[in-house]
Amino acid sequence: MKKRFSSFAAACLMVLASLAQAAEFSADMVQLHDQEPAMSGKVAIKDSRMRMETTMQGQARISIIDPAAKKVILLLPAMQSYMEMQFDASKAGPGAALLGKPDPEIGQWRSVGTETVDGWECEKRVMDFKDTTKGGLTAWFAVKLDTPIKFVQTGKGGTYTIEYKNIQPGTVDAAQFAIPAGYQKMGMPAMPKAGMAQ
Repeated sequence: MKKRFSSFAAACLMVLASLAQAAEFSADMVQLHDQEPAMSGKVAIKDSRMRMETTMQGQARISIIDPAAKKVILLLPAMQSYMEMQFDASKAGPGAALLGKPDPEIGQWRSVGTETVDGWECEKRVMDFKDTTKGGLTAWFAVKLDTPIKFVQTGKGGTYTIEYKNIQPGTVDAAQFAIPAGYQKMGMPAMPKAGMAQ
């Protein structure tokens, strides 16, 4: 459970970066955490909302993140149900630096050149944290989209990599961000205190 929530948190950091920009697109997404099996899925971004489709333990899960409403909706298609939880961007940790204009007290972006990622010309940036215990953060900002399409975050929890592939710029149907008719609301499961403290 802890690893699943950590992976989700890492994904949220990428989401924050994408939602902070004006681009609207859909894409495939690949998440990597050290030696664990790669997790793939799909994303759709529109205005200030993002839809992420993944599969965990053989079960499809859809996450709809709405920073404006400060909430995340988790859809569970197999159970025709959904859960809601609060989403506070201010508590996103060091990855919040991906929002483009980090607090100078946290650190500053440093451009280290350009690279091509999945066919997109990108500016590669490294975050120089004032507190070096926060680990490392590198992001590739697609020039035409003005948003990062790949990032690598390193720290005590290991190395997380998230990358968007097969990006399709263009209008995304608003219906993708709504709760399907007939879905029943469920309560969020309680997490162990020890797990939350780490």
